[in-house]
Amino acid sequence: MQLLQKLRDSSTIEEFTSEIFEIENKARVFSRKILDFLTQSRGNIILYSYTGYGYTPASLMYWYSLTFQSTKHPLLTEAEESSIYLLPYRDDLSILVFSTGEYSKLVATLQVARVLGVDYLAIAPEPPTDNLKSIAKFYGVEQVPLQGKVETALFATLASFFAISELYKSGLEARGRRLFTHGQEGFAVTARSFIEKYIDELDKIMKHDDIYITSTRFLEASTILLTHAIRELGKSAKYVPLEEAVNLDAHLLAVFLTTEERVRREFKALKHGSMIEFLLNVDPLEGIVYLTLLSYIIARSKDT
Repeated sequence: MQLLQKLRDSSTIEEFTSEIFEIENKARVFSRKILDFLTQSRGNIILYSYTGYGYTPASLMYWYSLTFQSTKHPLLTEAEESSIYLLPYRDDLSILVFSTGEYSKLVATLQVARVLGVDYLAIAPEPPTDNLKSIAKFYGVEQVPLQGKVETALFATLASFFAISELYKSGLEARGRRLFTHGQEGFAVTARSFIEKYIDELDKIMKHDDIYITSTRFLEASTILLTHAIRELGKSAKYVPLEEAVNLDAHLLAVFLTTEERVRREFKALKHGSMIEFLLNVDPLEGIVYLTLLSYIIARSKDT
């Protein structure tokens, strides 16, 4: 069954929606660990760090915190970079690390944090070997109850959204309350309509074997995850920044938020060749979550 057929099949969509609902329930419970860490960690700086596709939840946390003017200065960093260039030189920070299973980099970062007495919370899937399981237990890694990079990224992104939307539910007047309320409602309830809205554009791009995907920096992490999910279907997909994509004469999927209309308009005016668009008419912070949901659905479709 082709992807388009699968995503138009009501029973398949019902199955995916049910799975997302279950993941949300588990992520909501898990989110308390993140919320507790955010409220109790020491230091004026918090590093939202990552290995692999943990970039997506780390990016969500960074942009959310920056948008709502956190009392702690947020930084978005790759885990290995954090351990080499930041942790040894600052004593006023804490670190939240999201991993999708790249344990070598994760453990190296936690070793440095432990030695230096830096507050940390590490989130990762269950390690594949007994040796790594012992190491993860020693360093107090909080384990995601899912396997697979896209699945882990989705779980961590949902848990992060639930935690930080509660933390800032009183911020920016109505926006903080609205995002918190949406977090309480969950995203599974709107998954079907989201799929239906973008299914035609998705099918157009999936007809090609070689695909390039681009977005603004705000959506970079979740769009890179989307690129990975498309590769899971056997396609040759590559993420490129906007400044490189503008000169590509290739099959291009461009992902924009409606709030990025000026950037979108300028890009389309300069773009060589045609492109297919995902135009997300949602709150920018929720856009990161929705793209992660779409990545999960695409990755799951290869198994049905």
